[in-house]
Amino acid sequence: MTKSDRELSSLKLAQFLTEVTVPAQVRDVTRRYLLDWIGSAVAGGSSEPATMARRTAAILGGHPASTILADGSKTSAALAAFCNAAAAHVVEMDDLDRTSITHPAAPIVAVALALGEQYEASGDEILDAIAIGYEVCIRVGEALGPAHYEYWHTTGTAGTSGAAAAAARILKLPAETALHTLGSAGTMAAGLWEFLSDGAMSKQLHPAKAAHDGVLAALLSREGFTAASKIFEGEKGLLNAMSSSPRVDLLTKDLTQLSKESSIWKINFVSFKVHSSCRHTHAAVDGAISLASDNNIDINDVKSVEVEIYSQALGLLEGVEPISPWAAKFSLPFCVATALRYKDCSPSRFTDTTINDPYTLALAQKINFRTSARLDKMYPEAWPSVVKISLRNGVLLQTQVDFPAGDPETEISSNQLSDKFRLLTQDVLGERTDRLIESIFDETKIPGARKLAMLVASNSATGK
Repeated sequence: MTKSDRELSSLKLAQFLTEVTVPAQVRDVTRRYLLDWIGSAVAGGSSEPATMARRTAAILGGHPASTILADGSKTSAALAAFCNAAAAHVVEMDDLDRTSITHPAAPIVAVALALGEQYEASGDEILDAIAIGYEVCIRVGEALGPAHYEYWHTTGTAGTSGAAAAAARILKLPAETALHTLGSAGTMAAGLWEFLSDGAMSKQLHPAKAAHDGVLAALLSREGFTAASKIFEGEKGLLNAMSSSPRVDLLTKDLTQLSKESSIWKINFVSFKVHSSCRHTHAAVDGAISLASDNNIDINDVKSVEVEIYSQALGLLEGVEPISPWAAKFSLPFCVATALRYKDCSPSRFTDTTINDPYTLALAQKINFRTSARLDKMYPEAWPSVVKISLRNGVLLQTQVDFPAGDPETEISSNQLSDKFRLLTQDVLGERTDRLIESIFDETKIPGARKLAMLVASNSATGK
């Protein structure tokens, strides 16, 4: 990449998001991520963080343009996106991209649906905005690199850029205007990891604010509001400010290949989550479930458990105690103990009651973890773990998981995603659950944003 190319990275992304034609194959893949996001948003809609977000949105007020999915109420697109993004991130079942270390769906799909509803976007326009938002978000996250992740929650930072890209596409902004959208989004990007020390709710705030600010940036730029034209590559831009080892070249690497015929879109390589915990715990959780199931382990026979993990995960997992349902999702000993005991880590395992269960906590005390230089070399292309279980009779059981369930390498079928969706939504949506699955996977036509909102919204007049 030449110096000239690097200096035009922001402009090239703006041109891409406004001009690219999304291939039919990519749209079909995007349907899966749309369904998956709705499942997480519905499951998290009644949670404390999501409820607080809705109450706050009601105080702030807004023209009734878009739907808050949890209760069917209407507010501005920015506030609806805020509330829906927060809800989608609560149960920790939303998707994960490994190379950018982001949860792209939480902010991006929230924006595409909320703003799409206001501007009556078609189903295909929604899918295009989501796929494009993922592309921008992931590229920005990759350019920021793992060093950024030590302090910053990439879903909040790169997620703001992805949300802004989706918003700009929904609004059909020209490239010059979209450039200002990215500039305003970049200057508002934030999200720090310090909340983990308190087991606090800030993780839900990060994608919520990213979604809100993505809408805000697009609407401002449409009015002529100007912003940095080199927000990513500039000397005082996002990459230099937020990363000690930025990779400007990754912003636009192979971008010109994303044509109508190309299938090299980033969304094709995003992982789905099957456990309701931090993705850094999933390989260990899968290993624990595998050993417990294959060997019919009685947890009373467990003497000790040792987990090897890549050192890059320590910034999030080390020292975290299960002092709240949100913190428990980042406590590796608690997650592994839960997996050994129940052979799953479903949302129901992370409540005020379960995190105080004496049997799970006693088992967690037997679990230690340490880093492995060998596993470090595999990250971030793989997020591996080794699980070693020592039984009281002297038997040592061991397994290594390189690609947790839901990674592209392990695959997850549309039927499996539908089953996950039912698990997360059946109690709330009832008969609408299967109608939504059928509508989103309908090969002939996908509903527009307004119809989708009506199908999902729990208490809207047309939602039941």
